Amino acid sequence: MTITCPSCKRKYRLQDALIRSPYQKMRCSRCGHVFIHGQKYSVQEDDAVAEKPLLSPPGMVETKAGRTSGGKRVRTLIISIMIALVLAVCGYYYWVNYPGASDKRLSIQKMEGLETVTKDGRAFFIKGVVLNRSTKPRKFVILKAKLFDEQRASMGERFVLAGLQLSKEEVEQMKKPDIEARITEFRKSNVNAFVLQPSREMPFSIVFSDPYAGKPKEFTVEIMEAPKT
Repeated sequence: MTITCPSCKRKYRLQDALIRSPYQKMRCSRCGHVFIHGQKYSVQEDDAVAEKPLLSPPGMVETKAGRTSGGKRVRTLIISIMIALVLAVCGYYYWVNYPGASDKRLSIQKMEGLETVTKDGRAFFIKGVVLNRSTKPRKFVILKAKLFDEQRASMGERFVLAGLQLSKEEVEQMKKPDIEARITEFRKSNVNAFVLQPSREMPFSIVFSDPYAGKPKEFTVEIMEAPKT
């Protein structure tokens, strides 16, 4: 049937299923006039409409039960978007800060490695920094370094605690026992020296001072453990 607003004379084509009561309250979406369906000027049969048929866009007519299904669809869409945004933010926070995802936010930067000579032999010296791009501090960072020869055969590996900073010049002025003593002394230092804060970097030094055969050609360094505080 066709509903005509008695105030501005705008016509709306409605399905019969939307009319739930003979005296249903309606509001015109053009002028805002509220009127009662059932009065003789408000309803016309389809074959009596002089103007071309009009489709009723969602939300043009309100009933006593509330707005039409069009208004509900808009509210549902808005709620769905808000939920999606919240889930996206929570997912990003989890990816940055929790196990299995947050470790990807730790990276090794500025790494260099070369063979040098100490006061009592040879040593392979590696230095670099660990960068923490997460929002959580780390209690400590344990690294594993591996040394390879020209045939990619392993020449040894070492586990070290990030935070010890040595220079090539210092290593060259030390004997192998002195290097090991320096590493042990660092491990016994204050635990605050091991903490890697968010958005900060921590230097590390790795020295292969044990005797090894062959010529070092390549090396790798990877993060093995970095628990959150």
